[in-house]
Amino acid sequence: MPEGCVIFRIWVGLIALLWTVNLRADALQDNYPHSYDDIVAASRAEGQLIIYNTVHANAALDDVLHAFQTRYPFIEVKDSDDDAALTYKRFVGEVASGRPTADFIWSSAMDLQEKLINDGYAQPYSSPEMPHLPSWAHWQDLGYGVTLEPVAIVYNRRFLNDKEMPNTHAGLQELLRGQANRFSGRVALYDPEKSEVGMLFLSQDIRVTRDSWNLFDTFGALDARTYPTSSDILRNLISGNQWIGYDVIASYAVDMQKKHPELVIVYPSDYVLTMSRVGFITASAKHPNAAKLFLDFLLSRQGQIDLKNHGMGSVRADIGVPKDQAQLDAIRTQAIRIGPGLLSDLDSLVRAQFLRRWRQSRSPA
Repeated sequence: MPEGCVIFRIWVGLIALLWTVNLRADALQDNYPHSYDDIVAASRAEGQLIIYNTVHANAALDDVLHAFQTRYPFIEVKDSDDDAALTYKRFVGEVASGRPTADFIWSSAMDLQEKLINDGYAQPYSSPEMPHLPSWAHWQDLGYGVTLEPVAIVYNRRFLNDKEMPNTHAGLQELLRGQANRFSGRVALYDPEKSEVGMLFLSQDIRVTRDSWNLFDTFGALDARTYPTSSDILRNLISGNQWIGYDVIASYAVDMQKKHPELVIVYPSDYVLTMSRVGFITASAKHPNAAKLFLDFLLSRQGQIDLKNHGMGSVRADIGVPKDQAQLDAIRTQAIRIGPGLLSDLDSLVRAQFLRRWRQSRSPA
């Protein structure tokens, strides 16, 4: 055999050996089973991953995707960031028509995610990271909570004295009613008719206490402005269009505080809602193994630390919460739990009743 052919075969063999070692390192660096090598190898053959997300946190998402692709450079990631309701309709429509669609869906609209899972759009996968997760952070082996994030009140200290800003929902209502002229048009919150996340948060407020309708009536009387995302709310606080933001996903505020220290986050002392961004591998995934790698990466220590660095609390017990959330008392948090209970708010009658009452609050007599 010619010497050149021998050298070529040796070179190919070394490359194959190094590739196998790298796969084994990827699989075992988090004490994964040896069989995980098969998932990594299969994902390499797939070569692609299609993600639909409603994260809306570009810096956090960019960091996570960069870290994931650094670990698995042979996977081309195609990511689509859109509104939760539009993402839901797009995905369901694509599946129904047999068109190419997402391998993995990741969204803060927990109820819509739960409906997709309940309707059979998710495939089961027992992540090797599951032992590190609390029971509330997954529904069987179908849907996984990836973050633990409080929902907060945020204000701009350029327009409010720190001492006058209350730290309870009742206190906020009292402040606004007592100075109606001052705060007219100066409060920002979600629009539940345009935002599925807003619908989720506001309906969960009502579940905690029916007194929330009194606060919502106050918002309506003051012509509070409504927006589709937390990012929109925060941008309007920064610009000074509004001064107080209600039911804001705190991680966005934490990230924006780095450039805008005038933003102040208030975790109400009476109760704090906490939400989780739910992810699942779709039943129709064309690249299911790449989706498994991505889910496991999100739940891994590295993935959770990357998210924590952007103010998103970790679902893992072995990773601490972001510094600003250390003050939260577990007794006064109201977790929006993953499970069938979320489906009740999507019932057409329940939804219609809520929106009818919401419209009344927006048009006070």
